[in-house]
Amino acid sequence: MTFNLQLQPPEEQREPIGRAGLSSLLAIASLEGPPSPIALRTITAIRDHLIQQPIPLDQLEPLSPEQLAAAVPETEWRERILRGMTVLALMEQEPSHAQLERLQATAQALGLDDAPVQAFRHVLERQFNMVLLDMARRGFQKGVAISYLRDEGLGGALKLARAILQKEDPALAERYRQLAHYPEGSLALAYSDFIAHNGFNLPGEVGGAPPPLVRHDCCHVLGGYGTSAAEECGVLAFQAGFGRSDPFFTILFALAQFQLGIATNLVTGPSTEPADPEAIFRGLEHGRTVTRDLISDWDPWEDFDKPLETVRAIYGIRRRGDADGSGRTALETG
Repeated sequence: MTFNLQLQPPEEQREPIGRAGLSSLLAIASLEGPPSPIALRTITAIRDHLIQQPIPLDQLEPLSPEQLAAAVPETEWRERILRGMTVLALMEQEPSHAQLERLQATAQALGLDDAPVQAFRHVLERQFNMVLLDMARRGFQKGVAISYLRDEGLGGALKLARAILQKEDPALAERYRQLAHYPEGSLALAYSDFIAHNGFNLPGEVGGAPPPLVRHDCCHVLGGYGTSAAEECGVLAFQAGFGRSDPFFTILFALAQFQLGIATNLVTGPSTEPADPEAIFRGLEHGRTVTRDLISDWDPWEDFDKPLETVRAIYGIRRRGDADGSGRTALETG
C-alpha cells in the first residue's frame, strides 16, 4: 500500500472529517477517565498540524466505532484516523487493554487491516521482537534497504555487512571523508559538518552508520533537525510525511527508540523519556510538502555537489524556524 500524506480531504469534507477524527481520539483517550495531559497534547498537535481546522476540543463528544464508520465512509480517512488513535494510545505512559479492545473494535467497524492495532498489542504485551518485525516488514527500513541494494548491488551488500559487523571499510570511509572538501554551502559539506559537530563516525569507520542510513542523516541536514530525542522523533516524522511506506510504522520506530526503550538500530541506544507529540506532528506536517521520497527513492550522491539551498528547493523542503527558542538553530541543539 502506498501512502500520500500530501493530500487533504476535499474542502467541504475537511471540517466534518476533522471533527470525527478528533472525537475518536477523545474516545480512546477517555476510556478510563479524563484524558491525560499527554493525550490532550497529542490530540491538540494532531488538530493543529494535520487536520488544520480550528475545532475546539471542549465542543466534541467521543464517538463510538459505529458512529465513526457512519461519519467517515472513505477508506483513506478511516485508515488515518485509526492510525492516529493507535499513536495516541502508544503515547500514553501506561497503554491499556481497554485501549486495545477499542482499537480492535474500531478496525472491525471500519473494515480495515488491523496491522497498526496488532503492533500496539505487541507493545502492550512486551513482545518487542514482534514490534521490530512489524517495523521491518512495513516501515521505511525495508524501502531504504531495497533501494540501496538495487543501486549498489553486491558491492553495496558487502559494505552493509561490514557495517553491521562493525568492521572497518577504509575505502568507503575515505570516500565520505572527501565530502569535507566540497564547496562551501554544498549539501556534502553540510552533511560532513553535521557528522563532525555531533561526534559521529563516518560510514566505513568502526561505529559509523551503515551506508543506507546516510539518507536519514541527510534528512537531518535538509530538514534542519538536531539530534536530541525530540529532534530525532521530529526527523523520523518528517520522513513519514514524504515516505511511501506506512507512516504509522515510521512513527512507531521513533516511539520504540525514544520512548519505549526498544533498540531499533546499531548506532544509538534506546530511551524511555516521554516523547514530544508537538515535535512528532510538526515534523509530519513538515514532510508533507516534500516532493520526493528521500529515503526509498534517492541517492544523496546525486546531490552532494549541489548547494544545500538548491537541493531544498528542488525537493520542496521548507525551512524550519531559524531558532528553537534557545537562540540556537536546530542543528546546534543536538
